[in-house]
Amino acid sequence: MSDTKAAKGIRRWQGWRKTGRMRDLRLFAVFVVIAGVFWFIMAMNDTVQTDIEVKVDITGVPDTVTFINEPPGVIHVTVRDRGTTLLRRKFMRAAQLHISFAEYASDGYLRVSPSALSTYVRSLFGSNASVNITSADSISVMYTSAPAKGVPVRINTDITAALGKVVNGNPRTETRNIKIYSSRDILDTISYVSTEPIVRRDLADPVTVRVRLRPIHGVKMVPSAIDVRIPVEPLENRKVYVPVTTLNVPKGENMVLFPSSVEVSYLVPMSLNDDVRTPFSVVADYRDLASPSDKRIKLRLSTPLPAHVESATLEIDSVEFTIIRQNK
Repeated sequence: MSDTKAAKGIRRWQGWRKTGRMRDLRLFAVFVVIAGVFWFIMAMNDTVQTDIEVKVDITGVPDTVTFINEPPGVIHVTVRDRGTTLLRRKFMRAAQLHISFAEYASDGYLRVSPSALSTYVRSLFGSNASVNITSADSISVMYTSAPAKGVPVRINTDITAALGKVVNGNPRTETRNIKIYSSRDILDTISYVSTEPIVRRDLADPVTVRVRLRPIHGVKMVPSAIDVRIPVEPLENRKVYVPVTTLNVPKGENMVLFPSSVEVSYLVPMSLNDDVRTPFSVVADYRDLASPSDKRIKLRLSTPLPAHVESATLEIDSVEFTIIRQNK
């Protein structure tokens, strides 16, 4: 059945060709194409406007020169001209502006004035084109011929850990040295560079942060950003018995405490080895007695606490005591 339908379709098409309809369709298509070409040519003869990027190339830069701020890679311009001219330009190589370093560099600056830049750009498009620079209308770039100076980096942080966690140690970076480029006078005044502030709250896990270096006017830094590792780990509760030391006991008297040692609970980073000694000092000061008839004396932890201890508390805050007077 499908063969019969195909045969009918072929016969219908052959009949259509014999009637001349196929020829009429071809003529119509040719006229449409010709009309479209004429319309396109007429339209291209009109004045049109388009945006173009002009590439900037600084030529003849000595090997000893380092730009402090990078020259612009492109200049954005708006061009009005005949459509055929602009179309032809699109199929040609991209517009490129060549600026001679030797001609415009002086005293640490490469400067191209607005008038000079406008003249350069207009020369790329011919006298019949109307050209308007829409980006910066001049070029001003700092440079130096002084060698780089290496300086350390200081990490600026404002960090808190989540409950039960601790920032164990200072933030670290593998970038120990930053190369800085500037004039010799400025280089002599710089001994280090700093990061922008790293602000984090309630950190629960270690984190690596990409942070930019704080800019200094007239100075180029390499690299301009570094990775900073913030060490965060859980806190672990530990306990230790500490003997109580008596203070300011009058001469001829001896204060005996019951008990003479008390338990101290403290928090330390989990990575701290068990065998690391954690020295505490617990004292009972005779001067803290409110009355000679008191039966208990208050205890207190001496300060400051060891650096690796997050917090410490006494299991009991007072002990019983008795005063023994020594025989003369």
